[in-house]
Amino acid sequence: MEKKGQGALEYLLLIGGAVLVAVIVITLLLGITNTGTGQTSNTAAAALCTQKMALTNPANGTACTGTIIISTKTYTCGGLYPNCTAT
Repeated sequence: MEKKGQGALEYLLLIGGAVLVAVIVITLLLGITNTGTGQTSNTAAAALCTQKMALTNPANGTACTGTIIISTKTYTCGGLYPNCTAT
């Protein structure tokens, strides 16, 4: 009888472990879609605006222009090169 009880317990532990792994994976996948919000996105957009301006080899003090799209949000570049901002 002990073998049947041990087998049942091992089976339940395997099922529990599989459910735990599934929950962790789903939580991580859903959490990834919510990253990069708020000030982090503004900072990233500002850095991209500066990099985009640098490609045109501007003089310091040149107005930053253009738009940057991150995910579904569009940011407008502003400020003066090399201190571009994004709003």
